[in-house]
Parts: sequence; structure tokens; C-alpha cells
Amino acid sequence: MKNKIKKIVHKLNSNSFWKNLFKNSFYAILGEGGASVINLFVVVLLIRMIGSEGYGILTLAQSYMFIIDGIINMQCWRGVIKFGEEAEVANDLESKMGYIKLGTILDISTAILGAILSFFCTNLIGHIFNWSSVLIQATQIFSLVIVFHFSGTPTAILRMEDKFNLVAIQKVISSILKVLAIGIILLFYGKISVLLGVIIYVITDIIGHLILIGMALFVVHKKMGIMSVIKSKFPKKTKEFIKFTVWTTLSDVVDIPVAYLDVFIVSSISLSMVSVLKVFKQIISIVSKLTTPVYQAIYPQFSKLVAQSQSKQAYGIVLKIRNVILKFFVPVSMLVGLTSYWWLKFIFGIDYALYWYVLCVYLIAHTVALSYTTIHPYFASIGKVLQSFIICAIANIVYLAFAYCLTKWIGILGLVFAYVIQFTIVICSEKVIIEKYLKKEAKS
Repeated sequence: MKNKIKKIVHKLNSNSFWKNLFKNSFYAILGEGGASVINLFVVVLLIRMIGSEGYGILTLAQSYMFIIDGIINMQCWRGVIKFGEEAEVANDLESKMGYIKLGTILDISTAILGAILSFFCTNLIGHIFNWSSVLIQATQIFSLVIVFHFSGTPTAILRMEDKFNLVAIQKVISSILKVLAIGIILLFYGKISVLLGVIIYVITDIIGHLILIGMALFVVHKKMGIMSVIKSKFPKKTKEFIKFTVWTTLSDVVDIPVAYLDVFIVSSISLSMVSVLKVFKQIISIVSKLTTPVYQAIYPQFSKLVAQSQSKQAYGIVLKIRNVILKFFVPVSMLVGLTSYWWLKFIFGIDYALYWYVLCVYLIAHTVALSYTTIHPYFASIGKVLQSFIICAIANIVYLAFAYCLTKWIGILGLVFAYVIQFTIVICSEKVIIEKYLKKEAKS
């Protein structure tokens, strides 16, 4: 056993790709996993303080904010990493600084626009869907946080410079702040209202984003100089960068149904069911936090490999990671899911434990989907962003149709089956396109 461990350690140290991936994934897992566990603790506290319906209101308001943010606010981080890594390989520091400047401008301008639209559309949307006054107020408060969601480029900077430890620290600090804020309010007031819970989320979210931005500015100051970035010219591939960013953002937009609209579909059943779904998603996010960091860590490295004409080798890594996740994570998900009735009842109560079978199926399905977590950054790194948008659009239209019909038929379990159909369409389609791309590249 010791010899096997030594061989693995030696292999990691001798191969820069796996060494960096392991190191960065480790930091990302600490940050994402730690934050997820703390956030789950926050959820338990809030449900006990404001009840399932109150937490359902908070969830709907937050989901509204995420939807508007996702539609309007451009996600420049992928473009900054892809084009920034290309510039790094070509030793073109001026272009790299130009991409950072361009990404920052797009981040800030669309964040401000998103916040304005989110705030002023709240009354109209609330009227259409017959929202309560508390829910409308909660959505208006959440809208304010979008102004500070211009941290896409700062995140890209930290990931390009292998500062995943700083990103991890930021995520944990942001989550700890929520616990501290709730503790202070309980200490002085003894209770928390729904709107007070919303305000806690908003303030801690803003502080978290400001910390991330500050870390990125420090890294830029040390390596390039902030004034040098400000004075830099826009790179030659500005149009390509904007086009890439638009398509990746649109891919995120069409992915909104799976990420956020499910709670609105479930709200037609009851607000309590929204709370059940949110808790299950929070639990499942812990599994995601163990694999999503690999996505974050590997994307810059995929971009570098593709820039060095090593696309086939990069895809081989996708398949290796898939096999490891299927081998080790699926059995764990099955064990957690099959025992969920007892621990859900102990932690959250019988209302949640009654739906243990939903969580069990959801956990297993989500783990299988996550086994292909690295295929998506690989797909973006080879420039297939238009295809990604088309695939996601089709898959999510299918998801909405199945989610709506199945939920009416079999309740919350219908969302899980619709999700399985959605990710199957996405993964199978991406695999077909990748294999064609690699065959074409091999011939050329």
C-alpha cells in the first residue's frame, strides 16, 4: 500500500499537469466543500428560525436574482482564461492585460445593467405571478447584490495565476460571515424575520465579492501593475473574445431552467415543497463541490494544452477523470441516498424525510452527470461555444417540457427524471462533436 501511494505521489510530482491539477483542485475542494457545509448549516438554522415557507420565500427571491443576473450579466471569466492563456503561451503580456481590461469593462457594465433591470422589473413580475408583498420586497433587496457581481474577471485572474487557495479562502470567509451575522442577530434580537434573512444573504454576498476583487487586484498589482492594465490597448482578437463571451454567456442563460426555474415549477405545489427541493439541492451541492473544483482547476490547463495543439491528450484526461468519479463517487452516493430517511428526519424533520427516495435518485443521477464534469471545460477550450449554446438550448427546452408535465404527474420526483433526460442529451451531443473534431484534427 505504501509503495502504491509513493508511486502516485511520484507521478504527481513528475507530471506538471497532474501536479497543478491536484494542487488547485485540492484548494478548490477545501473552499467549495467547506463553504457548502457551512451554508447547509445556515439553511438548517434559517429553516428553524423562519420556517419552511419563510425559507421558500427567500429561495424564490434569490433564484429570481440569479436568473436576472445570469441573463444580463456577462460571464467573462472563460474568455479571459482561454484568450489569456493563449497570450501567455505566445509570451504576449500586452494582449493578456488587454483581455483583463476588456473582461473587467464588460463585467462592470453588465452588472450595473442587471441590477437596474432586476430591481425595476420586480413589481411587474410579482404582479404577473401574484407574489406576496414580502416576496416582492425580498426580490428587490436581492437585486441590489447584482451590482457587485462583476467578479468574473477577478476570478479568472486568480485561476490563471494558480491562486486557487485565495479563491478557497474567500468562499469560506463569505460563508462564515453568514453564520456570524445570524449569531449576532439572534444574540441581540432573539429572532430572525424573512427579510432580515435576505439582508444577511445580501450583505455577506457583497462582502465576499469585494474580498475576491481585492485579492485579484493585489495579484495584478504584483505581477503586471494595475496602471499597466488600465493603460493597455484592446487586443487584436477583441471581436473573437466578445463573440466567445457572448456564446458562453448564452449557454449559461439557456441552462437557467435546470439551475433555477425548478423552484418556480415546484412552487405551484407549495412553498414548503420549494424548501424541500432547496434543501435537497443544497445537500447535493456538497457532492458537486467535490467535483466542480476539478472543472475550475482544469479549464486553464485545457486551454493551455489546446493552444499547444494537444487536444487529444486533453480529451484522454476527461475520460480518466470520468472513470475515477464513477468508480468512487457513485457507491458513496448510493449509500448516502439509501440511508437518507433516518438522517433527514434527525436533521430536518419528518416533512423532509418522507421524500428520501427523491434525494436518493437525485444523488445518484447527479453523480453520474458529474462524472463528465470536465467534458464541458474541454468543449469550451476547443472553441465549440456556439455548439454548446445550441445543445444546451435544445436540452433545456426538453427539460422544461418534461419537468412541467412530470411534476404534475409524480410530484418533485418528476424534476429529477427531467434532469436525467437533460444531462444525457448534453453529454451525448458533446461527445459526438468532440470525436468528430479529434478525427478531423488527426487528419490535418
